Amino acid sequence: MEPQLAITMELDSTDTSMELGRSSDPNISLQSRRHSYLEEIRSLPVVSAGGSSSSSRSARSSSYYSSSKSSGGSRHRYVPYSSSSRRLVRLEDKGPRDIARRMVRDGFMGKLVGEFGRAPISALDRWFSELDVGFVLPLALEKEKGELALDQFYNLAVQRWARGITVMAEALSATQRYLQEEGSTVEGPAVFVELPTAQVDRDDLRLVRFVEATVCKMLAFADALAADHTWHPMDKFSGLMDVRISISEVSEIVMLTLKNESLWLPDSEEMQSLINKIGNVFIHTKDNLDKATLTITNDAKAVTPVLSNHLEKKSESLSDPSLRYLFLLNNSYFLQDQIYNNFFMRDRFHAKSMTSYSLPSDKYRYYQNCYLDVSWDPMLSCLHGKMPLWFSKPSQLARFETEFQTTCRHQKLWKVPNPKLRQSLREAIIDKVITGPTGYKKYLEAHPEQ
Repeated sequence: MEPQLAITMELDSTDTSMELGRSSDPNISLQSRRHSYLEEIRSLPVVSAGGSSSSSRSARSSSYYSSSKSSGGSRHRYVPYSSSSRRLVRLEDKGPRDIARRMVRDGFMGKLVGEFGRAPISALDRWFSELDVGFVLPLALEKEKGELALDQFYNLAVQRWARGITVMAEALSATQRYLQEEGSTVEGPAVFVELPTAQVDRDDLRLVRFVEATVCKMLAFADALAADHTWHPMDKFSGLMDVRISISEVSEIVMLTLKNESLWLPDSEEMQSLINKIGNVFIHTKDNLDKATLTITNDAKAVTPVLSNHLEKKSESLSDPSLRYLFLLNNSYFLQDQIYNNFFMRDRFHAKSMTSYSLPSDKYRYYQNCYLDVSWDPMLSCLHGKMPLWFSKPSQLARFETEFQTTCRHQKLWKVPNPKLRQSLREAIIDKVITGPTGYKKYLEAHPEQ
């Protein structure tokens, strides 16, 4: 028999069902992979904050500009960053629930909880491996960390963890409902295939023990993420928020499941103790995540003015006023998107503390207006500026068109990496130059002879 690792379980020391071991019955042993749900869980879509879905997180690169000198002088080109927004890890309801129900219907959950009573390590190892969250166990965690860069591992782990804990909660809930539906006798049904033990317990109690062990392991990983100081702060904040939101949703499912389960054994001190422990673990982990995200948010508050001042100084190297304001617009919008939207708009759990602080979120609008004025006002003055009497009306229109073509050629290679900002800027230019009160269209309406 292969050596077994010891495990500490915070249960009654007289519970001999926690001894390690494996069943020799092939119909019971979880070593068989007759029922496997791993690939289905991996394929569950992750719905982003913007509504699109993906099975993996898009990489992000930073926004900056590069310059090169040519015979025509200095020319600056903006390097685009990834336009994918930070993703809120939310799983569509139908997929996890379908998988969970099949786990119960196939008998997988019954065998799993039954073996947990005798061989907790092997049962949990199989359970977490099936959920694609084997890294919540220490040995697997160190192995996976060694295979990827830390930031990459954490970003991917958050998605896998969110999928896993959602399926986990749905499976536990489906198992409890099955117990409730089948529990028509006083003693309750023999739902879980159990190995021989010195103590016979109800299925209800065995399920709650399994829930406690599972939840504690899953949330211990979340606590470790909150305490980690090697993760890039922006990625860490986004990841912790994803985890926090997942836990809030999952805790409602799990605690309701436990509440329903406790009705079958209202006088069981062990069950009440386990349920209280699970509830406290959820609260403790939420508090840890809240503190960690608040720390990162406070750091962001402090660094934002410094970054804004740095951008102002950097822009002074650009002699072209239009390019200077476009540089400030691009980068101030980047700060707005990365800091304000990711930190303040998403942090609904710190709503009071967040709204009390106002980032210069409209500063990019100021830069946009400055860019519009210095870039496009000169051509509009061709239409509405006072002209010498000997200038004909068509000459005004011709001058406008010439100025328009010149500006377009001059700015043809200038980049606006963020697609939302790019669309907003296009609309602002059209409004100012074409459809606005002093634009080209109004001029033609006022001068039909043209």
